Amino acid sequence: MTLTPDQENLYLIAPELPEILVRRYRLLRKIYYSAPLGRRSLAAYFQVGERVLRREIEILRDQGLIAVESRGITLTSAGESLVTSITPSLKSFLGLTLLEEKLVKLLKVKDVTVVPGDLESDEVVLLEMGRAATRILRECLKPGIVLAVSGGTSCAAVADMLPEAPAPSGITVVPARGGLGEVVDYQANTIAARVAQKLRTNYRLLHLPDSLSQEALQMLLREKKIKEILDLINSASILIHGIGTAEEMARRRGAAPEEMERLREQGAVGEVFGFFYNSRGEIVEHIPSLGLYLEDLGNRVENVIVVAGGRRKAKAIVAVVGNHPRDFLVLDEGAAKRILELYSRKGDTPLF
Repeated sequence: MTLTPDQENLYLIAPELPEILVRRYRLLRKIYYSAPLGRRSLAAYFQVGERVLRREIEILRDQGLIAVESRGITLTSAGESLVTSITPSLKSFLGLTLLEEKLVKLLKVKDVTVVPGDLESDEVVLLEMGRAATRILRECLKPGIVLAVSGGTSCAAVADMLPEAPAPSGITVVPARGGLGEVVDYQANTIAARVAQKLRTNYRLLHLPDSLSQEALQMLLREKKIKEILDLINSASILIHGIGTAEEMARRRGAAPEEMERLREQGAVGEVFGFFYNSRGEIVEHIPSLGLYLEDLGNRVENVIVVAGGRRKAKAIVAVVGNHPRDFLVLDEGAAKRILELYSRKGDTPLF
């Protein structure tokens, strides 16, 4: 962890302070998203004894941040306000602000937001990533634009955390691509509809599978209604998308064992929109589909917001974002630190 001189002094006075701060912040954050909760379920979630948890609960209650009632533990209004506003201060104290600055330089992204915590050990972190992305989205919205969203759990979290409030007039929300045939809640069509409902604006859907043969693609492109929707998608000014690991996405797309082996031999580590990337950001495989294409990201889309987290996705994030810079990257602390580990100390070359 890289510290400022003031932070180093605080560590000398109270070296246990960061651990206490993070522990209580995580506790408040979990209650914020899942209240009402009982002590037993909280102890199980954080894998600590009930006696230890009881002490933390008592401290937070005495500070007026939580309420302990028969129905369970909830946040007070002061607690809710603290959870939603503490992040910038917490990030600075934990060195995450400096981490964001390092990632901006390494990945050449305009802006990086690192959410405290590790997605792979705390499911609430995904919701925090979604909330961070919604703040960026709201700042990018303009009247009359087209907003495209992809499928996946990260984009679903953005839809979940987006506050219900009117957007500027004339905005249309569309799916960035066809569907993968996955869980309905994570399909691009479903997410686009939910985002539009939260923004109280219009949406159009693309009811087609994401993976099609070249012949089928050409045939569909001759259909007037489909072409109209595709033209709308390709006019998007804002795009929100996630990043998948190559192996996971190939498996979800129903790749045969020999195809999986070929991807491994080609060094594929990440996937976006059916394009599989190696560690150098080179496309080693492409599955034809309908929707936004890579050239659209640089040529027409004004703001690209990437939401991806988890240490296991670090290589995929570097391969995609590090070699094809986006405007905004939202990720968790676990992925951010793992990305730094992948880069050599002598230069800006990732070690994989």
